[in-house]
Amino acid sequence: MWAADSPLPLRSLTEVPAFSRRPEGIIAALVAIGIAGGAAWGLEIYARRLATRHLGMVAARVVPFKYQTLTMQRAAFASGHVLPIYGSSELSCCGSPYRPTQVFASEPTGFGALAVGTAGTADLFFAETFAALGHALDGKKLVVSDSPPWFYGRKGLSWAEYAGTFLPEIAYALAFDASVSLDLREAVARRMLAYPQTLEDQPLLRVAVEDLAHPTPMHLAEYLALAPLGRLAMGVLRFRDAARTVALISERRSRRAYVPSRPKAFRWVSLARRGTSIAERRDTTNPFGFPNSTYRRLRHAAQFQRALTLYESGQTNRDGRLLPPPTGWEAAMLSSAEWTDLELELRVLRELGARPLIWTLPMPGAYDDYTNLSAVAREEYYDRYQRVADEAKVPWLDFRAHDEDPHFLTDRGSHLSPRGWVFADRALDMFWHGQSIDDIRGALATLALEVPSPSVLAHGADAMGSQ
Repeated sequence: MWAADSPLPLRSLTEVPAFSRRPEGIIAALVAIGIAGGAAWGLEIYARRLATRHLGMVAARVVPFKYQTLTMQRAAFASGHVLPIYGSSELSCCGSPYRPTQVFASEPTGFGALAVGTAGTADLFFAETFAALGHALDGKKLVVSDSPPWFYGRKGLSWAEYAGTFLPEIAYALAFDASVSLDLREAVARRMLAYPQTLEDQPLLRVAVEDLAHPTPMHLAEYLALAPLGRLAMGVLRFRDAARTVALISERRSRRAYVPSRPKAFRWVSLARRGTSIAERRDTTNPFGFPNSTYRRLRHAAQFQRALTLYESGQTNRDGRLLPPPTGWEAAMLSSAEWTDLELELRVLRELGARPLIWTLPMPGAYDDYTNLSAVAREEYYDRYQRVADEAKVPWLDFRAHDEDPHFLTDRGSHLSPRGWVFADRALDMFWHGQSIDDIRGALATLALEVPSPSVLAHGADAMGSQ
């Protein structure tokens, strides 16, 4: 037995009872994770508030899509005064000064427009984006602008187009945190695997997408085991999304805060006349209504030269009897994977309770009448789009009434001209203010009668002269 003043053995001085040891490494790691999580949460809150404060400034400017973050989109939906429009290059390349971000920049009728898209964005990307936004879409209005060329290929978009707009933060959210049904996530995942190059540098995401795309019991078990890591990766990506938002706004910051404007009514007939006049003045070189800049790009193309030669001969293939039918185009268009992507996108919107308006831009019929894409062939595209929209029970427009309007588009890619955008803006304004789709169609038909295409006026004058 040890005396009270006897020194303890050396071993007893260095030993610590097992029950008193603290896992200092684990505690340090948890503290670090907690600090990092708190910093990320703080940055997200700051980015969200900053996005809300400067939303009008960002929405009114042409900003590359990769920097129009999910944080910015959530701010737009939460604002109550901004209508997001999802499309591609038509949102920024053409139609000035009547693109929605220009016309509604000062919110003259009570709302602004946020253009979300760039060349290469299409329905699969939007399906992923909407799933990532989740309940932020509940009860919210949005517009999807589809372009006919998306549907011309049997496989949908090329891998280069899809890869150019792929965002990991959106894909991870779709895979690990989407507020949509499991079977819908599985269907979207199967389409994502059509572009495997985008997943090569994301091994965790790739395995999760493969597991969802092939939902055997073993794959689903693996997916569930990966879910915690996936959500951790999502946290990092949300931090990056918030940081991008802060950087974007810091570069373009304006001291002016959002001030609601006094609502007023547009004089749509006057706007349509001005838009038509601008579009007409920009074309002094060709009969298809394309601006001179488009003509300079196309004039040496063999297909364009054949169409111009046919026009100059006084003939047309409008009824499809002059040139061979476009059987290859029809087969590819009708079976395009883009229709699947559109259907998936509409399912996502329905499950999330969104209130969308979808439209397809028209084909350039004034030009196509002199190619093998006759009016009869083009009707197949419009009819297919209508069937998909009707089956999804969403309001839709197809602008087919302007298919042969030579000043409605700027090129073969279905980019709207100033005239075309005024008609689209009219639809946006009515949609925002709760008008029915039948009322919108009626208003657009009336506007077309009040401001007909110059080609219609010229045709009428020629007819009168021949009498």
